[in-house]
Amino acid sequence: MSNYKPGTQRFPSVPKKITSATWSALGVMAMLSISANAAYAQDKAAEPAVQKIEITGSSIKRINAETALPVQVISRIEIAKTGATTAEQLLNTLSANSGYTQESASISDKPGSSGLSGANLRGLGVSSTLVLLNGRRMAAFAFGGEGTDLNSIPLSAIDRVEVLKDGASAVYGADAVGGVINFITRKDFTGFEASLGGMRTDEGGGGDKTVSLLAGFGNLTSDGYNFFASLQHKKNDQLRTAQRDFAVSAWRPLEARGYPDNFTSANTFPAGMYSVSGKKYLGNPSAPDCAPPASININGACRFDYQAAADIYPESAKTNLISRATFAIDADHTIFAEFTASKNDAKYRLSPTGVNGNNGTSSSAWTYPAGGPFYPAFYVNSAGVKVPTDGKAFNVRMRMVPGGARTNGQESNQSRLLLGSEGTIAGWDYNTAFAHSVSDNTQTLTNGYYDRVKLLAAFRTGKINPFGAQSAEGQALLDGAERNIDGRKGKSTSDIFDARFTREIAQTDAGPVGMATGIEFRREKLEDNSSDEILSGTIYSTSKSRRVSESRDVKAIFAEFEVPLTKELSSQLALRHDSYGGNIGSSTNPKVALRYQPTKEVLFRASFGTGFRAPTMKDLDPSKVETSTGGLYFDTIGCTKYDSQCFSDQIPTTEAGNPNLKPEKSKQFSFGFVWEPATAFSAGVDFWSVRKTDVIKFAPETLIDTDPAYVENFITRDSDGYIVNWALTAQNQGKETKSGIDINLAYRTKFEGYGKVTTRLAGTLMTKSEQQFAEGSKVFDNLGKWGFEYVTPKWRHRLSADWDIGTWGFTLANTFQLHHEDQQLDPNGKRPTVASYSLWDLQAAYYGFKDIKISGGILNLANTKPPFSNQTLTYFAGFDSTYVDPRGRAFYVRLNYAFK
Repeated sequence: MSNYKPGTQRFPSVPKKITSATWSALGVMAMLSISANAAYAQDKAAEPAVQKIEITGSSIKRINAETALPVQVISRIEIAKTGATTAEQLLNTLSANSGYTQESASISDKPGSSGLSGANLRGLGVSSTLVLLNGRRMAAFAFGGEGTDLNSIPLSAIDRVEVLKDGASAVYGADAVGGVINFITRKDFTGFEASLGGMRTDEGGGGDKTVSLLAGFGNLTSDGYNFFASLQHKKNDQLRTAQRDFAVSAWRPLEARGYPDNFTSANTFPAGMYSVSGKKYLGNPSAPDCAPPASININGACRFDYQAAADIYPESAKTNLISRATFAIDADHTIFAEFTASKNDAKYRLSPTGVNGNNGTSSSAWTYPAGGPFYPAFYVNSAGVKVPTDGKAFNVRMRMVPGGARTNGQESNQSRLLLGSEGTIAGWDYNTAFAHSVSDNTQTLTNGYYDRVKLLAAFRTGKINPFGAQSAEGQALLDGAERNIDGRKGKSTSDIFDARFTREIAQTDAGPVGMATGIEFRREKLEDNSSDEILSGTIYSTSKSRRVSESRDVKAIFAEFEVPLTKELSSQLALRHDSYGGNIGSSTNPKVALRYQPTKEVLFRASFGTGFRAPTMKDLDPSKVETSTGGLYFDTIGCTKYDSQCFSDQIPTTEAGNPNLKPEKSKQFSFGFVWEPATAFSAGVDFWSVRKTDVIKFAPETLIDTDPAYVENFITRDSDGYIVNWALTAQNQGKETKSGIDINLAYRTKFEGYGKVTTRLAGTLMTKSEQQFAEGSKVFDNLGKWGFEYVTPKWRHRLSADWDIGTWGFTLANTFQLHHEDQQLDPNGKRPTVASYSLWDLQAAYYGFKDIKISGGILNLANTKPPFSNQTLTYFAGFDSTYVDPRGRAFYVRLNYAFK
């Protein structure tokens, strides 16, 4: 009844201390079903076998692939037609995936989960989306321990992706509140495939090259074994802001909030001069021209355009290996082993180090000595008047342009070794495995970072030129103060043993009763540490991350039943118990779903379940770190009440975990139908709703703009009213509610002599998005708005038309996101609208050569630029890097050779 292609899945995860009553209840259900139905198994043994499959969302094998839960399947052929070469690019086309984390958005002054590419179904958070490989978990990303890094999953070996859009906590794990994304590799592959591909952008930068190899031998049925391995390597070119006109500058004189210096910095080069005693701005010797493009004149002062010196996309190299060996012990038992490994090397380039040297004591301020070799004869003040210097020492605010861009090298390694067995025993189908999974990250300061003490001492010699080119001696002093160290190291480890059993346990007039039961034991460890030098603040312009060292054991048990009530109506009943022990405790969560098919053309389905998401280990760790906001913010209360900070700036913060956090709880509901009146047309519509309580979050920094009175409760000010600290502690906040409608349409048409055309539309209409930051406090409506962390669009879709004619194939596709309200007010005090974002892609493929397929296409056919957005959370001003593709029009070609 649909074009669904069945697949495999995985199940549960989690917890530690399970109440004896719950363990007993689930255990008794399993034992009763095993013993009470031996006779039924013997009766069925004589009947001819019917092949059944396992579908993401259930552990019970079945014949009908359209279940009571909504599952979107993306086949290998459909993946190729999107033009995507990474898992991130593929999932960005999913309408249900909003607020996702792009690797490019990791370019930031904030540490966060640097380098993470994460999925975010329903916009409920990366930690609420469960990503699986062949139905089983991988280690969480090492920086922060939250979510699975999509960079570790190569598309070259993927057979299909199954996306369960309904929270499946009772089957997979209590944390799968937003849904499950199951990447399923090719199985029992024999032969050889090789592919080459490359992409170049129309305006330069951001291109890539890809090579992949896939080889396998042995037939499991005839030879009793199969082995295959896939290796993929991809190299991405950097994309600099100077290569895109929408990103080249952070200076927005007619946009934003009306502050003329809103997105630029007084730490500039050539340096600005300040008096030693009063720290008053004097001027700049390079004014009024300054030194564009980075140093520009704004209201008479030279200011630094930090964005002009950064990358939009990092330069990176990704290598992925997936291998699988399968051996048939006999007709009933098979053992298998999987080994996956990935390595991602990336370089993130930011603006050069900035030094606010006009402040501080006489021993800590950046004071240039009178009579130094680069002492200027004059400066130009903010009124444009050329003023002779007075022969006295002066302080500076300086940007370390002579040292080049701050560059962070990041190496992310992920691996998983899995050993398992599957087969049939005593009439039960079983599948069990042990997996050891590791995520290991290192972030290195490779260029442009300086030791505070050494650099200050070097500057005070007067031999470093704050206004221009360096002498050999000055450059040597700069080089001697530079620090190239491993700034942050993280390691996340997960050891998992699981086992599940499934079979039919009874026969009714309406059909067989299916059952599945399983257990899971998991040990998680997280080490995430910034270096001593970074935490002590001895290096300029480095982002600090809290040190975390935690581990925990998790246990889970679940049972699931497929019960036919009539020939047309069946039910899915599941119950899962997760136990984390300690302060988190345990939780039992049910899942109930109904499937009603009155005719072969129509199917109705509904489900209800509850969820339970434990705090991450980093959330629970009580460690603290002093840092600052990533964006620039206006202190409304400070300016109004104290006449202080009447300008936008970064705000000092202290981030801390909270060992007293409670787990999140959730309730989710869905109802929908699938209608296929003819083989040429099918339609699926599903309404869904998720409500989370005790939401675990740090207060988003943008809250200071939207609810300053609430933020003031956590603010510390000095005697002049300036903010000296904002305490950001992980909290159980109020509630979060999301609801919407998923729409899936497909229409297939044949034209005599002209092939066939298949048109598909997959869209998500959001109907509610609300967030609360404290019990009883204000509830914010984020629907169709930028919100606090990312955009919550009212509508997203992917529309595609595939035309297959003879040995040719053509695809025209559109991804679309509806307009939304911007984060900040415009100069007139109104909240502007960020325009809708629509991209068209075109692909052509030729299959006429034996064993060879050639394809090519154009991404962003119309070269659509990201719409202007005045959000301040990301590093980039003028556009929102969390959802747009800044590459612009791009051309790609791929060659695939395969034989068996």
